[in-house]
Amino acid sequence: MSSTPTGSGRTPRVLACVLCQHRKIKCDRNSPCSNCLKAGVTCTPSTPAPARKRRRPNQDLQQRLARCEELLQEYATAKPPSTGTEVPNSGEPWKSMGKLVVDDSGVRFMDSFLWATVHDEVRAMREIVDQDEKEEESSSTTPADGLTPDHHTGLLFSSDSDANLDELHPNPAHVFRLWQTFLERVNPLTKVIHVPTVQPLVVEAATNQTNLPKNVEALLFSIYTMAVVSMTDAECIGVLGLAKDDALARFSKGARVAFMRTGILHKYDFVVLQALVLYQLSLMGRYDRHAAWILNGVIIRIAQKLGLHRDGELLGLSAFDTEMRRRVWWQIILLDAIYAMLSGFGQSMLPRQWDTKEPTNVNDADLFPSMTKVEPKDGPTDMVHCLISYQIARLLSDTPSLENIILQNELATPKGPATAELEAAQARINELGETIQDILQKYGDPSMGPVHDLAAWQGRMIMKKLQEVIRPPREEPEWGTEVLTPKDNLFKLAVSGAESSLETYRHLEKGGVFTWFVKTHFQIEVFQFMVGQLCTHTTGQLVERAWKVVAEVYRFHPEFFKLSIKPHASLAVIAIKAWSKREGALCLATGTTPETPWFISRLRELLGSSYEPMDNASDIKLSPSTPAVSIAGTAASADMPWDQMLGFVDTSTINWDMFGNNGAPVVNYGAYGNMGPYQTMNGWL
Repeated sequence: MSSTPTGSGRTPRVLACVLCQHRKIKCDRNSPCSNCLKAGVTCTPSTPAPARKRRRPNQDLQQRLARCEELLQEYATAKPPSTGTEVPNSGEPWKSMGKLVVDDSGVRFMDSFLWATVHDEVRAMREIVDQDEKEEESSSTTPADGLTPDHHTGLLFSSDSDANLDELHPNPAHVFRLWQTFLERVNPLTKVIHVPTVQPLVVEAATNQTNLPKNVEALLFSIYTMAVVSMTDAECIGVLGLAKDDALARFSKGARVAFMRTGILHKYDFVVLQALVLYQLSLMGRYDRHAAWILNGVIIRIAQKLGLHRDGELLGLSAFDTEMRRRVWWQIILLDAIYAMLSGFGQSMLPRQWDTKEPTNVNDADLFPSMTKVEPKDGPTDMVHCLISYQIARLLSDTPSLENIILQNELATPKGPATAELEAAQARINELGETIQDILQKYGDPSMGPVHDLAAWQGRMIMKKLQEVIRPPREEPEWGTEVLTPKDNLFKLAVSGAESSLETYRHLEKGGVFTWFVKTHFQIEVFQFMVGQLCTHTTGQLVERAWKVVAEVYRFHPEFFKLSIKPHASLAVIAIKAWSKREGALCLATGTTPETPWFISRLRELLGSSYEPMDNASDIKLSPSTPAVSIAGTAASADMPWDQMLGFVDTSTINWDMFGNNGAPVVNYGAYGNMGPYQTMNGWL
């Protein structure tokens, strides 16, 4: 491929031959080349691609570029634009309400109206360029099937992209049974979805799963998961022919894979957000609460990207969309408040500025996409429980002083909380009580079904707990006798909190529709703390109440007898140790051996026939027939500091010899040191 200089003196570029280009191998650019000589074929020089036609300047494109420059200059000088979003006659300085923008990745919310407008202009320019080019650049294309694994979601969810979702779906008959269970037991307490809109999708899933959109598939798997959460193991076997744990594993995996395939971290979709909220609800009580709280932070950020922290009316959305967005946003607020408490944070980490109004008291049947206005109903609706939950979420998010008071009570400081601070918190809680009572009077009617009964009962229980946790220890009737130290006060709160839960269990025992919901909020760490305190508290009224609580908890939570689960195994060891101490104290006081409680006998049997109660828990022996039992899980004892009882250390590092010691436990905090009690103060609501 020799060439001669041109008149301009430039040597033309020598291109690879046709064969080398086709085989994608390196060509030595000789004529003929070595590859063609080896192959015994004619070496044919390739020809350069024709020069691209120079495009004339596009007038529309130039105008939009000029507009972008103006907007960027306006943003740089912080000049408030005339957008029509100002609140008239409000007396407040101008504040942008933000804007929803739409692109290939879905809907996004941008707090800055200027940047949102710039985004719109840039997108419009891209469309002009694409129309002129008549083709898309290969770097911007994505597979048509959408099944390419999303590298972002691998940070959170299973990257099992090869999973066959068809195999994870329930069969058609089970689809309808799960849907019915969801409607009866889950939907009245969450109201995350609009039933009339979703039901046709359920019918489609039962008849033809192959045509389901990916976001709908994610939502359905979350619905299946929540339905199973609300079932007992016996119900699950009867309905699905699967053990509850197996069904949860199957549908949870389907949800995670479906989330991955929707690309949740860079494609924002309201249906997927609904699915995520339901999936997050399914983790309550069965998953690490710290990890669940972190996941909820992702949900909050996705909700922000969809603009749910701004009320739909201000964004110009339809009445139906506005109402559904409000429901989802307030459920997220409630979830974050709960998980923040369980994770040891005084307050949730919500955006500092959000103005989404509370959802309206209206049934799903009275909502439809084409409506122009949502008219609240004056009488009872199925929203009653959610309306009360929203008020509790509002209290937890707008009353930071409540956190300080609870902390001072837990520390049992001599002076207690400041009078003004305490009075303000009590006034806010009293205000909450009045609001709840008003909701129940207007929108509640026990004759209309279990959800109304649960709303009334939960309202009373919540008020009782709130009043108790802010009451200074010195005002407790047990002060001076059984409540003298911070651990004594926490022991008393743990006993009364468990009693409230058991009272609710007994109240719901007959109907049983929503018992699952209350059980998912039971805090086993607090219960472990209470049982651990029984190792040193052997007499008194609180001790009598506590042992009654332990017996009832084991009756309502038979899963605690599954000692292959580490927290349950450690709880069993603590309970047996506590009873040994109690038994010894009663023998010394009365001269007779008390009758062994049924659950202690059962736990001893499960731990093994060779178990012998000794002074040191490290001497506990497990029979060879129980190899799955491990006592190295979440631990608690009478001598362990209460902040460690609630699970904020790696309990696998705890030295179990401490059960026989009077001194402090041996705990390895690694490089992080003692985090202190502040992180655990909210585990009692």
